[in-house]
Amino acid sequence: MKDLSKLSDMEKAVILARREYMRKWRKNNPQKQKEYTDRYFAKLAAANQKKAGA
Repeated sequence: MKDLSKLSDMEKAVILARREYMRKWRKNNPQKQKEYTDRYFAKLAAANQKKAGA
């Protein structure tokens, strides 16, 4: 996570707006969020398994 204290006011506003948008999106789309999360961790597990086997 970025340190907001070192950013300009405009950059802070952009980051905070993006965070708020994503927070609302995740709340309104739990099934999509679960699908994306599951796919990410399945891909990560496959990569780790491939790495361990090599």
